[in-house]
Amino acid sequence: MNMASSSSPILFIIIFSILSLLISCSESTEHVVGDGVFVWKVPLSSPDALTLWSSSHNFTIGDTIVFQYNIFRESVREVMNEHDFIKCNTKGPYISLRHNGNTKVVLDKPGVHYFMSGWKGHCKRGLKLAVVVMSPTPSYLPSPALVRPALTLPQSSTESLSMSPSPSPSPSPSPSPNLSGSKGGAIGCGFIIWLGISLITMMMLLI
Repeated sequence: MNMASSSSPILFIIIFSILSLLISCSESTEHVVGDGVFVWKVPLSSPDALTLWSSSHNFTIGDTIVFQYNIFRESVREVMNEHDFIKCNTKGPYISLRHNGNTKVVLDKPGVHYFMSGWKGHCKRGLKLAVVVMSPTPSYLPSPALVRPALTLPQSSTESLSMSPSPSPSPSPSPSPNLSGSKGGAIGCGFIIWLGISLITMMMLLI
């Protein structure tokens, strides 16, 4: 049996997988936290403003989340677990601590990612964000309904929501432009595309 012909199905599967990866990479999205400039600061419009923003967006592997803030007043700490996130523990282990004013984080794995201010007092006032990252759905499959794990709100936030009186009706403000929907190549996509094209070329020569 010809070795080239026997390996063709395997090569076809590998090429198809690489193409699916390239498509998902090219469709990555850049999300600006709060849909505005310098939203990562206190005071917030409400204690759960960032939780509501996160729940209104879909995050997939390869997307980038952008924090814009004043470098003299804020920072961004990505923590490892929900406990430190809820307690605003700024002395526990963390994944990264950044304070460059324009922090971009590539969401490179599924699950819940926890971010909070490097200042405990600001975190206690609601300057924290949890985002649920989903695996990308190949374009040839129908999009399943996204099931988000429940995120625990700080007790102070839930109490303020239950005790606050119902606001009186007011004219709806003009919708602000959504800055989070712009397509942006996540860090590493260029390398993945280059690697994918190189592998495809090599495999085509072997067929």
